[in-house]
Amino acid sequence: MNSKAKLLFAVFLSLTTVGRAASFGAAFSIAPHAGRRINPPAVAGGQRVPGPVSFREVTGRGLIVRTWINSVGPYNFAIDTGAGATLLSQRVADEARVATKGGRTSIAGLSGVSASARSASIQTLAIGDSENYLPAKGEAMILSGLPRDLDGVLDPTEAFSPLGYVVDLPQGELSAFDPRTDPIRINEQPDEGTVVRWVREGVSRRPFVMLDNGDRALLDTGSSLGLAIRDKDSSNRKPPAYSVRDVGGGNISSRRVGATTVSVGSLTLRRVPTDLVSGTEADAPVLLGLSALRPFRLRFDPLHRLIEIAPGNKR
Repeated sequence: MNSKAKLLFAVFLSLTTVGRAASFGAAFSIAPHAGRRINPPAVAGGQRVPGPVSFREVTGRGLIVRTWINSVGPYNFAIDTGAGATLLSQRVADEARVATKGGRTSIAGLSGVSASARSASIQTLAIGDSENYLPAKGEAMILSGLPRDLDGVLDPTEAFSPLGYVVDLPQGELSAFDPRTDPIRINEQPDEGTVVRWVREGVSRRPFVMLDNGDRALLDTGSSLGLAIRDKDSSNRKPPAYSVRDVGGGNISSRRVGATTVSVGSLTLRRVPTDLVSGTEADAPVLLGLSALRPFRLRFDPLHRLIEIAPGNKR
């Protein structure tokens, strides 16, 4: 598996295990956007900060935000902190007249089976509103294996760069901040929460954190799993709770086991739903998905490489 495939490794688990017995053919519908009016982007230190937007959680597809590519849309994109890149369906790329770069390449799914992809260049990307532009432009990946009812995947680390961002799960809101003027500080721990180091692997900027058992865990808003760990017991014959195909065409399954208590910095997560995933390659990362993260407001500071995890308030 090449370096690009590793960069996008986690998103394939996200797309294939977000719903019980989900499949790529499962349809869903999104009601018209009913979020708050988006204020004009603020300017902080010369960097325009886009306004906050609402997202919806859709069973089988994750956190969905309205998205415009090259001023064309709206499209339904899944917010996935584990993706590593902006991913587009072929239909979106065609309609938005996204320019492709070079020939085709292969990207392996979580199972190791490869799917065809193309590098592309985006001129503008907006969310929530057609004029609520995000700062990042440039490279994206066009995948033929995305579900037909999902237009793309938005990785906020890449899309908001160089800004920081907040995924407020209880509020259903995605927002941005300028870490130069409003940084996260390691010595300012939130009540009943924590601030931890943003651990990175190689050239990837995906958000890993250290667990108290020494494992690195990827904070993955694209997965509905809890604490997801590769199942090393190949002899286990218990039926999986999830059994689907990844974008490369390989088979992935998982089964839920007893709840786990795990700590991230000073925050202890008790009775975290734990899932053992089968059919993956040996280097599959440990994940903390939505079943573990749903009570929290997640704040990511890419400049200082810090992540704040704090309890959120439901609307």
